[in-house]
Amino acid sequence: MGYFKDVTPESVGISSKGIMKFLDRMEQNQIELHSFMVIRHGQCAAKGWWKPYDEKFRHPLYSFSKSLTATAIGFAQQEGILSVDEKIVDIFPELLPEHPSEYLKKITLHHLLIMGCGHETEISDNSENWISTFLHHPVLHEPGTFYKYNTAGTNMLAAVLRRKTGQNVTEFLKPRLLEPLGITSLTCALLGDGTERGGGGMKMVTEDMAKFTYFLSRQGEWEGKQLLRKEWFERACHKQIETEGDSEGHVKDWAQGYGYQCWMGRYPGSFRADGAYGQFGVVFPDLDLIVILTSSTEQTQEELSALQEDLIPYVQKEAGELAPSPLAETVKEYTAQLALPPRRGTRNPFMEEKVSKHVYVSVPVLNDRLPDSAEVLIGGSGLFQFEVSPIQEMRFAFGSDKMYWKVLEGGKEKEFVLSMRKDFAYSETDGHIYAGSAAWRTVNSLEMEIRRMDGLSGGRMIVRFQKGNLLLEAEDTLISVGGLGISPRQALTVFGIKES
Repeated sequence: MGYFKDVTPESVGISSKGIMKFLDRMEQNQIELHSFMVIRHGQCAAKGWWKPYDEKFRHPLYSFSKSLTATAIGFAQQEGILSVDEKIVDIFPELLPEHPSEYLKKITLHHLLIMGCGHETEISDNSENWISTFLHHPVLHEPGTFYKYNTAGTNMLAAVLRRKTGQNVTEFLKPRLLEPLGITSLTCALLGDGTERGGGGMKMVTEDMAKFTYFLSRQGEWEGKQLLRKEWFERACHKQIETEGDSEGHVKDWAQGYGYQCWMGRYPGSFRADGAYGQFGVVFPDLDLIVILTSSTEQTQEELSALQEDLIPYVQKEAGELAPSPLAETVKEYTAQLALPPRRGTRNPFMEEKVSKHVYVSVPVLNDRLPDSAEVLIGGSGLFQFEVSPIQEMRFAFGSDKMYWKVLEGGKEKEFVLSMRKDFAYSETDGHIYAGSAAWRTVNSLEMEIRRMDGLSGGRMIVRFQKGNLLLEAEDTLISVGGLGISPRQALTVFGIKES
């Protein structure tokens, strides 16, 4: 049992019809959700995880991380460690250009918090010198007057905290926020100088996302104790800068303004922690309602629209319960069976026996370069580091309901287990949990889908067995125009049969 007590939707004034309408709309629009939680009055009205994802796996947060980083700054200001009115030139004097511009001299932590430092573009330097790169980047606008979404600016907030305290964001938050809320799953990737990627490198489980979002909705209060003073949330969760008509072309739920690393929403008074590909903690203050979503989609506006158009109309504004509904049991049954579609096809005993007899080796003459490692081929958005030792050999084995993909790379063998029963099978390799599904597409073509469970996407591979060789093609399961954290893959890799 989790922190939030499970109740029926009607017992907290939500019609189960609204839950089902939202979930149906997600399915009709083929939006890949991984989890959701609907929490009202501190109780969980509905929740679910789409297999192979489940409640124990950390999920990439992307820019949801920013709201946690901002909260760390709030605690630091509360304790007199820093002030949001401090200028960054005073914090990193040794890294400044020889002749700092007047605009650069004016940038404060407040400007970083509201994405208004005056940059027109973001830096992409993740090296150990990235802070210097940020400080040398042109500041073309008066700070506070021009909105530009700026992940590096949030990373600068993490760097400021580290400079002031000697601690990274997650370490600093541990006694102040994480331990009081019982959040144990938070991790964060590092930049080149050891600073945490406070702008987008965090991961946590869904319920811990819900705890943090609930903390935001209570304006810093937790179980009767005010951990972070309310004055902080009067800035953090209310519009500080305009985003409509900005340089990003934001519309709808991204054109309602920005607070301290929180977005405002179209529903009056609503705000959210918001990460790429649909990592949301949405707060509806007047309804005492929060909704948590993790997903892998570019259709993020559709998710927010569905909440407002299909769920919110079924939330009773007045206090009190609704009459019990048989739909509540439908919601419970439906959410217990959520699953992503696995690979579908038929078994192919003849080819399975045939390919199991062979070891396939890289054919350098036919490849432009050595084949990618299995970890790169599987890939996944939200993963920042990959082993890159090229695959030297691979083998396939088949059981009654599973197949086994075995690769040799860097002199070490790895094995991935894939279900062939129209679901996913789990396996562990190098300390990471993977889920795999496989099926034969044609007599000579095998399709594999493998996902690392701490990423939000994975690799879909087509293996074509031809006379004397094997062709392997890999692509990401996420249809994306952004490419955030997605590993590059070879379009086609050729392997030959190893001679006995």
